[in-house]
Amino acid sequence: MTTPAMMVMNGVRERVRRHIGTPVLDCDALSLCLACATFETEALLELSHQRMVCAEALAKSNDLALTTDEFDALLCDASVAGPRRTQLAAALAAEEDDSECKKRLVGIAAAMPLTLKEKEPQQLWRESARARARVTLAMLRKEGHAQCLETALGSVLVSDHRRIEDLRAQTEEEGIDLIGVSALIGAVSRALTG
Repeated sequence: MTTPAMMVMNGVRERVRRHIGTPVLDCDALSLCLACATFETEALLELSHQRMVCAEALAKSNDLALTTDEFDALLCDASVAGPRRTQLAAALAAEEDDSECKKRLVGIAAAMPLTLKEKEPQQLWRESARARARVTLAMLRKEGHAQCLETALGSVLVSDHRRIEDLRAQTEEEGIDLIGVSALIGAVSRALTG
């Protein structure tokens, strides 16, 4: 039986094979596609991939970027089950020990005060490192962040949209924590392809 995550990975493999001349492992292919969908794509790619792969990926970053539907399918509860869920939760919990990650999570929570007072989103945010990582990556997406946030938390209250947009604008202006975001993308990619 083919799961939504398997279908996404098949699409990722095919796109990377089509646009990158060097063979790339599944983990690296997924991190490349996540980076292409994220603010500061060029810096993220330079930090995590070889120069030749980075150059080819930059030239085709729009084609390689993980779509909102792929992002949601890859990180949804149905796709991440059993050992992968445990592995991903452990990897993400370790990432959250970083002070920059803690600061980023506080900023995201402050941008969604009313949403995170609702029962379901509050429980997901409080109890799941995977949900917090999914929200973090959704906030950093160049496109489709609203849809990804909605599916990550179940809903986002309209009254929080302005704060979310303000945080995204601030992040885009000040720049992202490249090392922290790269580590987060790497942890997600390794856990989902390992």
